[in-house]
Amino acid sequence: MLKAVLFDFDNTLVDSAAALPLARRRVAEEIVAYYGNSLDVEEVAQVVAWVEHVAERLGILDRDLIWEHVIHSIGMDTSPSADILRRWSSVYWTEYMKGPLFPDTVSVLENLGRRYVLGMVTNTDGMPGMKMHRLERSGLLKFFKAVVIAGEDVPETKPSPRPFLHVAKLLNIKPEECIMVGDDPINDVLGAKSAGMYSVLLDRQGGKPYPVKPDHIVKSLRELLALLDA
Repeated sequence: MLKAVLFDFDNTLVDSAAALPLARRRVAEEIVAYYGNSLDVEEVAQVVAWVEHVAERLGILDRDLIWEHVIHSIGMDTSPSADILRRWSSVYWTEYMKGPLFPDTVSVLENLGRRYVLGMVTNTDGMPGMKMHRLERSGLLKFFKAVVIAGEDVPETKPSPRPFLHVAKLLNIKPEECIMVGDDPINDVLGAKSAGMYSVLLDRQGGKPYPVKPDHIVKSLRELLALLDA
């Protein structure tokens, strides 16, 4: 009964995690250069990682705002101008978008695209237009009939059901005829199921906890081929 396969982007189709440590370090270097070399780059990078983790779980995706929280966390009393915060965000995203595609991404999308309609539901990067820029650079847009950037194309970000329902509407396919594939147990699994869709958790390392049980768990994109052939 499935007609559409939906995908997340970061850490599902592209190995963004591979670029994340260096992206954080680049911002840490910018912060240290701005406030003075009395700060330690590695320590600031650790604060960046911690603040990012907390902020994203609170639904804060705007890196300009995240840098302000980082500055407060390292004990700085003054914040730089909005232009400088935005420059730090540009430095971060320039490094982050260097994450490579997973080896099986293109072949799996090519295979599934011959049998299903493909869509994407991905959260905004917090900088309008940046996620679409990254999608264009990835070369993957050609595989998708509809792409919804949650937080830009619709007001709510994942795990709200609204972006999932919106992509189903764009595809003219019922939610129950869609299956969502993503690496995040909350954003992707909980979000898809709350929209009445099937869900696949991509858990490459194994052992991810999940608040709502996914319909299927796979360790690679290639496992989707056998799963959807069953």
